[in-house]
Amino acid sequence: MMYTEIPQKKIYLQILEQIKNNIVTKQLKSGDRLPSERQLSEQLGVSRATVREAIRALEMIGLVHCRQGEGNFITEDFDNTLTQPLSIMFWLNDGKVTEIHELRRSLETEAAKLAALHATKEDILRLEEICAAIESEPNEAKSAELDKKLHDSIALYSRNKLIKDVLNSASTLIEELIKDMRTLILMEEVSASAINKQHRDIVASIRKHDPDAAARAMLTHMSFIEDFVTEVQKAIDIKNTEED
Repeated sequence: MMYTEIPQKKIYLQILEQIKNNIVTKQLKSGDRLPSERQLSEQLGVSRATVREAIRALEMIGLVHCRQGEGNFITEDFDNTLTQPLSIMFWLNDGKVTEIHELRRSLETEAAKLAALHATKEDILRLEEICAAIESEPNEAKSAELDKKLHDSIALYSRNKLIKDVLNSASTLIEELIKDMRTLILMEEVSASAINKQHRDIVASIRKHDPDAAARAMLTHMSFIEDFVTEVQKAIDIKNTEED
């Protein structure tokens, strides 16, 4: 791994750039241990305090994680890495719940399309098992957990890690904004029945390896949920107007 001495200005950005370059050139990969703070400070020509500050910043954005007594490592599991930056951007830009749903709708639709292309027989059997479990589960909260598992599995079977990770972050954010969203939707018998059918249609299209049909089925499902999200956004807007 190569590190070169850098000037004092924009230390964090330059350390980040050098670590990124080592990742791009395959000198660093997920799970690798970074040089010690002392080694980095010597190679970069900066103080250990500066290196420590940069490492903490990298840890905050999820690129690096610290193991007590072992050192600093490049993150291996990126599932939740994007959630915090996405959340911060959302609040700084006065984001709306509907915008997060629009992002999720786009990603879910593409994930279903790709899953139809890449899912194995075992993957499809697993999706069908989850669908059946959702429909037979009498407890709305547990059914909601299974609903999330179904969507997570479709994203996983898309075989696109970027879609999976960004979708996970978008889903986590919208569920933080709308507490128990899945449970609330499934509590209505009509909604639950419609959603169960939509799930079956999505999985059936994936089984047929028909990407266009899978995308249409997922879009129908996400459009159905959109009505609920829109109502929540209206309630938020009214509340904010009253507070102003």
